[in-house]
Amino acid sequence: MTYCMYNFDLGYVQGMSDLLSPILFVTQNEVESFWCLTGFMELVHQNFEESQEAMKQQLLQLSILLKALDPELCDFLDSQDSGSLCFCFRWLLIWFKREFSFEDILTLWEVLWTRLPCDNFHLLIACSILESQRGELIGSDHDFNTILKHINELTMKLDLQTVLREAEAIYLQFVCCKVSKGSHPVIQ
Repeated sequence: MTYCMYNFDLGYVQGMSDLLSPILFVTQNEVESFWCLTGFMELVHQNFEESQEAMKQQLLQLSILLKALDPELCDFLDSQDSGSLCFCFRWLLIWFKREFSFEDILTLWEVLWTRLPCDNFHLLIACSILESQRGELIGSDHDFNTILKHINELTMKLDLQTVLREAEAIYLQFVCCKVSKGSHPVIQ
């Protein structure tokens, strides 16, 4: 409620409490939690804007990355009316808060807050998760609904360290490609 008054133009949007809860748990202090949330929201406030333009842009960037990384997976998702990657919306909106255990979220957010190795590392994490599910997705007769169901059922079943290692490997793959072919528009 205090944040709503602080940023009256944005107000409260579903998902903000997902971002606040780990902060409040760690600080055990409402005032400190408020200011930490305020700082966090400076990074992600666009995710919560009514127009959803920032979320649409992130999903488009994710699609571009995935297409460069795994065109076959992208083609499959397109063929199943899932090419928009809307099933990744929650991941990007609340930085995977519901996908990993509480302890893992603390670690993941520490990584993401550093903005290293790049500002869009959260998109590479999403690519890593999708790549980890490649065999399950392509090797099935999943349609849009079953893809959505499958992705939602990954909650608490992902190994964060593996996801982070794979995301870093994807980053390095793009960096090597960037050196040899020029800059990639999403990874900078």
